[in-house]
Amino acid sequence: MLLPRLVLSSPSTLILGLVAAGIIIKVDAFHTTLRTVSTSTLPKCAIPTFVLGEKRRCQPPTKLYMSYNDDEDDDDDDIIDPNELGDWRQFRMNLAETGLSSASTTLEEGWIEEEEENGLSPSTSSDGINSSSMDNNIENDKKEKRPKSVSKKNEELLLSQNEQLANEYITGVWAHEAPVPEVGGLVCRLPLEAEIYRNERRSGIGKKLRNYLESDEYDSTPVKTNRKDEEEEQRGSVSFSPLAAKTVFWYRGAQNLVKKELEKITSSAQNGRIDPSSLSKNSQELLQLYLENQDTWQEVCLVAERDEQNGKTTTLVLNRPMAFKVTEMLGRLVLFGANANENASQAERLGPFLTAFGTDCAIYVGGPDGMGEPSTMIHGIKDLPGSKEISPGLGVYMGGIDAAVSGVLAGKYKPLDFRFFVGKHVYKDGNLDAQVLLGKYQPIACARSLALKQCIQLPKPLWHEVLELCGGELKEISSLELMKRVDLGVE
Repeated sequence: MLLPRLVLSSPSTLILGLVAAGIIIKVDAFHTTLRTVSTSTLPKCAIPTFVLGEKRRCQPPTKLYMSYNDDEDDDDDDIIDPNELGDWRQFRMNLAETGLSSASTTLEEGWIEEEEENGLSPSTSSDGINSSSMDNNIENDKKEKRPKSVSKKNEELLLSQNEQLANEYITGVWAHEAPVPEVGGLVCRLPLEAEIYRNERRSGIGKKLRNYLESDEYDSTPVKTNRKDEEEEQRGSVSFSPLAAKTVFWYRGAQNLVKKELEKITSSAQNGRIDPSSLSKNSQELLQLYLENQDTWQEVCLVAERDEQNGKTTTLVLNRPMAFKVTEMLGRLVLFGANANENASQAERLGPFLTAFGTDCAIYVGGPDGMGEPSTMIHGIKDLPGSKEISPGLGVYMGGIDAAVSGVLAGKYKPLDFRFFVGKHVYKDGNLDAQVLLGKYQPIACARSLALKQCIQLPKPLWHEVLELCGGELKEISSLELMKRVDLGVE
């Protein structure tokens, strides 16, 4: 029997096997798996350029070849157009559902080699739990089917805004962790507790957390803190899986440590002011991490542009609504930026824009960089003149404001088919990759419906929606964070 084999033209380090209908398809995937967080053993293309001191390219292959293993000397390979193969993200998601994901090697697993080198038992996790009896159960938890629906109220709201996108979301939304940021995917800001835990080997406060978790001082018994805890337990929505138990263990420990350290910092205040120079190194680090986390709390960002050559990445914050109606001043900011001089051509564009979007518009603060520049418009309309797809086959497009105005005025499109972003996050020299390695952000691959949907008065916040769709540890982190939100009703 001939066994067809798909071979990627670029070098690769990971082979994924998929057995279906008695045919084995071998795919040499591109470098996306982080085997270890130690830069000495990371694939070089996964390390930020400022760490390596040299430029590396890491991206999906541009050519695919079909060959047969019955004749290894046959060099007459046929080139296959990648665009004809469909959305490779959806293919990868299908692999993830069967446990054959290219992201199946987690950062936590990547520490095994380093622990063995340091003489630590691989059966003992970094949080002090003897995990040899839990590993299989935790892995089974991770491989459970990811939820397809996490908020019926969010779905109903989307249905009222964009029926086509809502049907696409309801019938096929998906999301899962990814090892590195990718265009069209998301990066989600992690809570301070998760950041400290994930960065325990590279920061002083992280090492302090590790020692605290291993000490007799730490009592991880969860305490009901508010009505939300009791209601969730009564409804049976609290998870009691081994993975949930492990997550609660380190999360509660980090929460306790942060509280103690902040109390220590505030107690050093004199006349209501804190002198950072008088703080210990760990306290200074925690204060810096705390302030950074407050500035970017629960951000969900779309990766709009990424240059693997120079390490520059641009993201747009999806969940920071700015305005739902457009005034003349705001319209000028959206169309022309803050520093544009008024002229006749601007007036010709501004009038129709205000007519189309004046009473119904979704404008967001996309980030702190480029706030004075014209806004970025994101949408899912394939043939909109003046727009471009941010990544081939994704179905997410950028630009084409004038055509959008004309389409809305003609009744072809609705105002909420479009999202406007004032400002953005611009990361240079691989800085976003560094923040991922430091535990600040979690890259997530997702269906386009999740990236395109409006974030306007959502019953369940977008950050929680995304993490719950991912399942696993991220879902447990979302549940723990949700317990802090007494302002949210129980759905």
